[in-house]
Amino acid sequence: MIVKTLKKGNVNEILSLYALDFADGWNKNMLDSAFDGGRFLCLGAYQNDVLVGVITLSLSIDDADIEGIVTKKEFRNKGVASLLFDSAQKILKEKGIQKILLEVRETNIPAINFYKKKGFNQISIRRRYYPDGENALIFIKEN
Repeated sequence: MIVKTLKKGNVNEILSLYALDFADGWNKNMLDSAFDGGRFLCLGAYQNDVLVGVITLSLSIDDADIEGIVTKKEFRNKGVASLLFDSAQKILKEKGIQKILLEVRETNIPAINFYKKKGFNQISIRRRYYPDGENALIFIKEN
């Protein structure tokens, strides 16, 4: 498995992965805008030239927000998310990013456990954050 930095030319490929199982994910306009803005990092994990996982992050001067980590169902629990996160964290350190933040649905227990395993700590709750009214848990990790 290899990790590549994805560019605007990969938008359709990224969207096809998000469409499989991430209703709150990106749409084409959002992704195009993120890539055009220049403060965006998107990495993809490839198995035999097939995109099987993506991590997207928005960057500021000294922190980053994980927008999402998505893997194809058949590749879950096989280290893809860890590979993507670890690769992103290395790039963020090189850029001087000191904090990584994220929101996660309070019912997304697999993601919450993953983030805790990666050293994230919950710092807040955003009540009724998602369109369906579900709360978001806010996590942070010092990089």
